[in-house]
Amino acid sequence: MNMDTKGMGLKPQVLLAALGCSGGDLKKTFTAEDLLIRAWERNKAAWGLRGYEDQHPDPEKIYKELNRRGGSGLVGLGLLEQVSPLVFRLTPAGLAGASELNPDNMQVREKASRELQEQIKAILGHSVFRAWLNDPSSPKSFHKAGSFWGIAPGTPPRVARERVSFVDVTLAAADRLLNDRDLDAVSDERKQVLFDRHDVQRCREFQLSLKERFAKELQRMGAIEHPAAAS
Repeated sequence: MNMDTKGMGLKPQVLLAALGCSGGDLKKTFTAEDLLIRAWERNKAAWGLRGYEDQHPDPEKIYKELNRRGGSGLVGLGLLEQVSPLVFRLTPAGLAGASELNPDNMQVREKASRELQEQIKAILGHSVFRAWLNDPSSPKSFHKAGSFWGIAPGTPPRVARERVSFVDVTLAAADRLLNDRDLDAVSDERKQVLFDRHDVQRCREFQLSLKERFAKELQRMGAIEHPAAAS
């Protein structure tokens, strides 16, 4: 469905363009140009080249929304993953965000719920998280914490930032999903619970604990701006 995006901010428009390009498939990639054309076709005034809005889209507009300085672009916010310089794909949080913009599409809503559940399940089942449940003073080494995030000394700063923030963004998306639907748990069509508020809260406590404990290491890697950012 070609939704009317007039009146929406630019980031929501890009999210809907990403949903349109991917069909909600998190494995499917698309280019910045794919996003631009889809966004422009829906709202030429917002995405058109100044003075030629009806004839030509403006590539600079899409680049700014994808990778803004300070991590405020869609990639930095964890809503899109950058696969290569101009190739992207939706993250579970991005899919959830797109589903919130298009609440009448039940298929997308259910897919977003399942994808978020998979990410939360991965956190809950991770060996570092399980050890933390048994002993909140663990992990004691950054090596262990890094294995949870998928980073290590030498990981490029941009990649390190994205992988640490990915967890935060995913948990925030799960919270929004629960709040927007006024639910204590998200269930599938068979009424089987996918995740609940307690799951999300425990994941959040774990993430905050690691970020606080290893703030200096994360700062040195460029994964956070300064130790205070861990809070």
